[in-house]
Formats: sequence, structure tokens, C-alpha cells
Amino acid sequence: MNDVQNQLVKSCQRLESGLRFGPEGLRACQFGAIASPIYWEAGEAGGLTITKKMVIEKRQWLLDQLNDPTTDISCKHCDMVVEKTRQEIDLTKLGQIDLATTSACNLRCNYCGFTAENNFVAAQFNDLAILKEFDLEDVQWDSVVDFNGGEPVLLTNLSEYIDYFVEHRIRIRFMTNGVRYSQAVYDGLVNGTMQWVCTSVDAGTPSTYFKMKARDRFSQVLENLARYAHAGQQGGGRLAIKYIFTADNCGDDDILGFLYACLAIKPHQVWLTFNFSVFEGDYDYSEEIKAYAKMFGLFRRHGIEPVHYSVGHLALISQKGKSMFERVLGAIKEDEKKNQILPHLAREVVVDGKVLPPGIKILNPDQRGFSRNGSKVEFNGSTNRILLAPPCPQSIALIKSEFLSQKIIGFIDRDPMVKGKRINGLPIFSYGEAVELGADLVIVASPPQHRADIYHQLSEQFGDADKIVVQVD
Repeated sequence: MNDVQNQLVKSCQRLESGLRFGPEGLRACQFGAIASPIYWEAGEAGGLTITKKMVIEKRQWLLDQLNDPTTDISCKHCDMVVEKTRQEIDLTKLGQIDLATTSACNLRCNYCGFTAENNFVAAQFNDLAILKEFDLEDVQWDSVVDFNGGEPVLLTNLSEYIDYFVEHRIRIRFMTNGVRYSQAVYDGLVNGTMQWVCTSVDAGTPSTYFKMKARDRFSQVLENLARYAHAGQQGGGRLAIKYIFTADNCGDDDILGFLYACLAIKPHQVWLTFNFSVFEGDYDYSEEIKAYAKMFGLFRRHGIEPVHYSVGHLALISQKGKSMFERVLGAIKEDEKKNQILPHLAREVVVDGKVLPPGIKILNPDQRGFSRNGSKVEFNGSTNRILLAPPCPQSIALIKSEFLSQKIIGFIDRDPMVKGKRINGLPIFSYGEAVELGADLVIVASPPQHRADIYHQLSEQFGDADKIVVQVD
């Protein structure tokens, strides 16, 4: 029995605990251009009472398909697949939820597959009933739901969904087009139950917006986003504004218009990406990449570091996605050289457009030291209470550090949805609780795009930046 449990198999976190509710039906996930095999078609799911046990059986079926050398399922072409022992696999939990059961929308974006197929349909099965099969104890500490579709603000029972996710302490990422203002979204940003609200504006002028989305709503969207940004500045949620580069929006008027709109609205982050609906073909992205690099450089010159959305999206799952991102980085370097912009160093931490000094960087925790003002400083006997921020794969990895493990007292996160949860027995504290704990050191270990934001918040919260250090890659 032990030999079977220790056997290495191929698996994926989304296979084990993910659920994708789409207009096509129910599956484990859909990530960029890759979708896992479907569990139940939408029509079939509408005629069934789907239980947790049935979901677990489908996950086991998919795991078997992934490890069957005679099959050629889509998951075998995804770079998120890893090897692990069977005893490490748990198919009973609720983790990444992709909520897109309806494709109903009040825009007609010309890069959207639903527009191309004229496939705007209401939900054909009860996704909330399936979610309710999972109890609070089934929810993973890092469980999150992506509201998308379709336009989620149009859901008539939106409050019922939000209540479920709040009660089950599942973080909410809400993808809205911003056309219709929602008080529920505003309130979720204020109280922090909505971790992220994201809107793809994709234009810097009303004419381009109308051309791409077939609706004259540019000014209305910007006004609603300004209100959401204000809500996020009050509370725990974050607003991101996204720009999807297509053949229609690469001109200077749109690049500058979008830049100045963001400078006025002041979102927490700006996300840049591409129209990947043509990604699998031979489409030439040269013009989009050139415009991307120009916009990236302009934002940096105004003290804003845009987020490369594809890093956490398409580049995670395919070599083609990684190659695309390498082309983007190359174009950015060329643009920086041409415009004499200081090169961006991914290892550095940028706050307000300025690179922080080396005194806040952990070089190598396993060597028991970090640099401060260029000199190596040893962790000493007085450093006995360490907090990690935020809870994420990078910070969780530090638990395994031989000399750090006995000093770590927990994690800290600003998100109220994860407060009180535990990871490997260590609690997650709020920022306020962290200050009261009197930690000797706070280690920021996060993806590069979030380091500056977290460092800046913690410096303000603790009032003592000397206690905060940042791990670099």
C-alpha cells in the first residue's frame, strides 16, 4: 500500500480542487487557450443533481486520463502539470473557481469569442447548488473565485453568490466591464471581500472604444472606475484596469488617452496583455508588441509599474506564452534604450517609480543573512519572531528553511477573507494584529509585481521600515 501511495503521478492543483462553470458546462479549469476535458455538458448538467461525490469521481477520472499513456487530453499540453506522489493528492477540496456560467453581456467586444459566435446565453445549470455541496472545511486556505463570463453585474442573484463566498471565506476576483455601476462591487472593495475588481478598458478614446465594443460607453465606464478606485482606497479591495492590445488600439491617441485616464483614476494596478483569441494560429503580434512596449515605458516614466498579465496567465501554461513574453521584454528594452529610460530590474523593488535601496533585500535566507546598505547582516539571537507576507507559494517555501522555521510565528495579509486561516499550522494575521504581535522582522516574499505595493503598505502600517525586508528571486 505504501508503494502505491508513494508512486509518482502527474497532477495539477486545478485538476485536484478547481471548478470551471462555463456556458459550455462544467470542467476542472480553462486557462488561456487550454481547457481541461469537460465533466458535464451544460444541458446534461441542467438535468442532474450534481453532488460533491460526483465531482470527486470526475476529478479521479481526469487524473487517470492524465496518467494514461494512450490518451491525448489537453491537460498533457499544459505546463502547470507537475509530478507528485499519490498521497499528496486530495480531490475533495474547493480551490480555484472560475464562475462563467452565463455569457450574457451588455457589450459586444470584437475580440470576444461569444461575439464572434453570437453566443450570449443564460445559465443552463445551477452552479451555486453545486458549490453548496462543499462545506467550509472543504475550502482551501487560498481558495478564490474569478467572476467573469459574461458580465457578472447582470446576475439577478449576485448578492446570493457574494454571500456564499463571504460565508465560505473564498476570496473574490471580479471581472466586470464597468458599464453598469454596482453598489455591491463598491461595498466589496470598501470592506475587502472583493480582493480584486478588474475592468478591461482597451481604449484611450471614445471612438476606439465604440469600434471595439459596439457600445458608446467609454465615459460612463471611466466614471464608474473612478468610483471603484475611491472605494478601494478606503478599504481592503483593489482595482485593476486592463488593456488588451489588438489590431484596433495600438495608435498613439489610444496609448496616451489610456495613460492619462489611469493617471486620473488612480487604480491600484494597470494590467497589460494581448488578444489571445488568435494565439494558436500564425498571427503576427509585432504591432501589438511595439505598442505594448511604448505604453509600458510611458507608464514607468510617470511612476507606475504596469503588470504583465501574461506572466500569471498564458506564460504559465505554454511555451508559446513564454516566448511571447520574452518578445515583450525584448521590445521593452529596445524602447527603454531608445527613450533613455532606466532599465527595469525585475529583482528590484520599485515604490513610486523609485528602486528601493539594497538594505531591504534578502539575498539568501539559507545562508542566514541579508544585505543592508551593501553589507551582509546575520540573523542573530534577537531575531526570534518573524512574520511572512503575504501567504503565497514564495512565502510558504520559507517555512522549510532550517534556521527560519523555528522563528516564524505566522503570516500576515490585508485580505479579511483569509484572516484566521492556517497554513502548515501557522495562523494568518491581519495587518493590525501583526503590529500588536511585536514581530522582530517581516519578510515580504511575493511575486515581483506585488512586492512594492506590499512593502509600501507594511512600512506605513508598522512605521518602521527597518523591520521589513524583501526576498528577491
